[in-house]
Amino acid sequence: MNTHMMHSTPSSSEFPLTRMWDTLIRGLCITRQDPERALSVLRHCLRDRGVFPSSSVFCCIIHKLSSLGHMGKAIEVLELMAEHRIEYPFDDFICSSVISGFCRIGKPELALGFFQNATRSGAWRPNVVTCTALVGALCKLGRVDEVCGLVSGMEKDGLALDVVLYSAWVCGYIEEKVLVEVLRRMREMVDKGICHDVVSYTILIDGFSKLGDVEKSFTFLAKMIKEGHKPNKVTYTAIMSAYCKKGKVEEAFAVFKSMKDLGIELDEFVFVVLIDGFGRIGDFDNVFHLFDEMEKRGISPSVVTYNAIINGLSKYGRTSEADEFSKNVTADVITYSTLLHGYTEEENISGILQTKRRLEEAGISMDVVMCNVLIKALFMMGAFEDVYALYKGMLEMDLVPNSVTYCTMIDGYCKVGRIDEALEVFDDFRKTSISSNACYNNVINGLCKNGMVEMATEALFELHHKGLLLDTGTYRMLMKTIFKENSAKEILDLVYRMEGLGLDIFDAVCNDSIILLCRRGLLQDANQLWMMMKKKGSSVTSKSYYSILKRQLSNGNREQILPLLNSFLKEYGLVEPKVQKILACYLCLKDVNSALRFLGKTVENSPAVSLPVSILKILIKEGRALDAYKLVMEAQDNLPVIYVDYAIVIDGLCKEGYLNKALDLCAFIEKKGMNLNIVIYNSIINRLCHEGRLIEAFRLFDSLEKLNLIPSEITYATLIYALCREGFLLDAEHVLRKMVLKGLQPTIQVYNSLLDGISKFGQFEKALEFLNDMETKNIEPDSLTVSALINCYCQKGDMEGALEFYYKFKRKDILPDFLGFLYLIRGLCTKGRMEEARSVLREMLQLKNVAEIISIVNIEVDTESIGDFLATLCEQGSIKEAVTVLNEIACMFFPVQRLSTYNQGSHKPQKIYEWKDFDSESSSSLPSSCKSGLDFGSCDAKDLGNLVTNNGSYLTRSRTHNFDFYYSRIVALCAKGELQEANQLAKEMLSDLT
Repeated sequence: MNTHMMHSTPSSSEFPLTRMWDTLIRGLCITRQDPERALSVLRHCLRDRGVFPSSSVFCCIIHKLSSLGHMGKAIEVLELMAEHRIEYPFDDFICSSVISGFCRIGKPELALGFFQNATRSGAWRPNVVTCTALVGALCKLGRVDEVCGLVSGMEKDGLALDVVLYSAWVCGYIEEKVLVEVLRRMREMVDKGICHDVVSYTILIDGFSKLGDVEKSFTFLAKMIKEGHKPNKVTYTAIMSAYCKKGKVEEAFAVFKSMKDLGIELDEFVFVVLIDGFGRIGDFDNVFHLFDEMEKRGISPSVVTYNAIINGLSKYGRTSEADEFSKNVTADVITYSTLLHGYTEEENISGILQTKRRLEEAGISMDVVMCNVLIKALFMMGAFEDVYALYKGMLEMDLVPNSVTYCTMIDGYCKVGRIDEALEVFDDFRKTSISSNACYNNVINGLCKNGMVEMATEALFELHHKGLLLDTGTYRMLMKTIFKENSAKEILDLVYRMEGLGLDIFDAVCNDSIILLCRRGLLQDANQLWMMMKKKGSSVTSKSYYSILKRQLSNGNREQILPLLNSFLKEYGLVEPKVQKILACYLCLKDVNSALRFLGKTVENSPAVSLPVSILKILIKEGRALDAYKLVMEAQDNLPVIYVDYAIVIDGLCKEGYLNKALDLCAFIEKKGMNLNIVIYNSIINRLCHEGRLIEAFRLFDSLEKLNLIPSEITYATLIYALCREGFLLDAEHVLRKMVLKGLQPTIQVYNSLLDGISKFGQFEKALEFLNDMETKNIEPDSLTVSALINCYCQKGDMEGALEFYYKFKRKDILPDFLGFLYLIRGLCTKGRMEEARSVLREMLQLKNVAEIISIVNIEVDTESIGDFLATLCEQGSIKEAVTVLNEIACMFFPVQRLSTYNQGSHKPQKIYEWKDFDSESSSSLPSSCKSGLDFGSCDAKDLGNLVTNNGSYLTRSRTHNFDFYYSRIVALCAKGELQEANQLAKEMLSDLT
């Protein structure tokens, strides 16, 4: 301080008076810790007394005010010095104090501005102390890279660097989490002959602890002790803090015990670190034990300790308990912020309101953090007007919104769909110098949710131009919204625009777009994008290749696959699992045997290739059930088949007529420990019925109860349809009754099967009975229902009734199908009512479904438009000729069962089985060789004959097969090319029907 006194030269008579005022002001500033009172006395001396205290007094007041963060008053002292520049020169002590003060209150930008103003004249050159303060300011501003230039300038000016400066520099790199630079600067310091001290080692230990590398901290601790530096309380506390942040509270507690054993004096902060650690893991027994120990040691807990406990309780949903605990101390802004945050997370509105009331009554000035928490709480309550008022009122409270404020506001408004308010806040944010990619991400997400794609895209480009990090989830959400809201052309145009975002982002956008295009089935556009990427040399991911190829395979576009597959193979090689998978899929669709050989070779050289089970569905869809069966049986290790996939293959085999293979697969499933469900049994029963093997179908149906399987609506519907198709209507009605007794609701398809069968026998009353039953059960008739009833009327010869019925349902927008119209037109023609037949024909030809049928026939017979020909016949009145053409179309398009009709009274509904009581348990089971009632393939013809004549069965054969039965089977055999079997069956038909 003596150096400062030399600058002021009072006269000898004034010297005792000056010393007296110096002593008074220093006493107030240092001893009484009241720099503001000292400033008041200083003003009195200068303005009222004309006394000029020594420069050391000015320095003392500035230093004390700066250390307390009263920077406005510190600047006032500087202004008083400026009025007497000659007497009171500006020096490093003052400058470093002011810079440190501005950094302390969180305004390093003002510290930097102060330094620049101070050095602008060039009359004063800073020393290492001032430069060290400046390093701290730059680091707090995140401009740590600029320190290199400052240090170089210091070395040119001959200033000796010290350990304090390097420690401040390292703190900046620690905040930026740049570990490499931390170690480099420490090594540089040692190379320059500057030795570590306790502070520098403690900074390193604390820094690495904060970054989660506790082990590295212990390395520095060991080195510190080895070099003879005794760790202090701050050093150990830093290690404890690191352990607590990693959840290793027991290790932190061990350090705490070591401190006690070493006799290190414990203070409140040591306890707070450990209390916070136990609070983080919810161990509140230890939290309150430590709290009690503090009091026993005579350490009075301040609000800091209380806040640590309140924070822990709030995080574990115990905010009400924390609230009560907070009443034992004079709460500060952190206390109320923590309580508000806790209540907000718990969505406790009454707690929020109560805390807000306490805050207002306490008269505590809010800070930015408190405002942010309160804004979030108000959003949760839906108090949007209060949110806006608080946001706008921050400036009146001398508070500047930060990035968290803007993010909370934008996110809150976007979540409730108030996009206009969100955009208003976003505009306010853009006017500031704050850089926050979170604000951009939030507003882009909000715009996407509201379908505002153009604005979201512009915000994305603006984010990129500002050099901010683009969040992957955000641009992906934008891409999905674009795909949802726009056409393929607009999507691709936007994708091309995104090339300006940089190669990495553009490649990611393109790859995501390919996947999204494939999901929407826009393969041509996905291919176009792939070709553009290849031309530009962009990187196409294996997932993008796989998506296009998989979709191409599903769509059967095998010609377009090879170029893409070759490119995929060249770029990623056969070692890539996705290449192996898609190549195996391609081979499966070409030739399953080749695929199996390929899979066998890949297994030898690499882990098993996992085929997508969707390949089975593709094969089934293409009518290649046998290939799907072979793949399932021989590629078990490569095909992650689940139960549903087995059921799909079994159903495919049954539909294609490979019943024995289906049964083999059933046995295979059972060997795997899986029980067959009703879906699989339905497929088998359906195939048996399709082949006319109703005896076997019903024996299988009977076995379901013993297997604890409940027949479904599909089971009953299949049997009823088969019985009606064969003309066994009494049996079909019996199955219907059982279905209803079991609590199952017959569908419209079941009733249509019965009505179609009844219509062939002309049982008009029975048909009306079923129609009334449908109305009672609120089952709406459809075109097949109407057609069956019209057929009944026509069979009866009641054309008036048929027309009345037709027009009744026409008014309900329910028209008959092709055959229904044909029945009606033929009936009218038979009665000679040609004009009415002509009118009905005209209406028939106008229907879309009839036009589609005629169009299909046109393609099959390769002729000119049959529809136009029929229309001409209709206009000419040649109705009989038109009926002849319609009959030919019906023969080509419909199964023989729906076309066959019976003369009235010539036949009666037949009964295929003599039914016994459904609930009887006297039925015999299938032969033991027929496992699970399904292994028909293992039963020879004799076994099947026994099934038919078995006296203990539910069923006894009562009649021979009719023509329809034989016809359907012969057609099926011919379609499969099994001509020898078809000829044999034709001979049996002739023998049976003669």
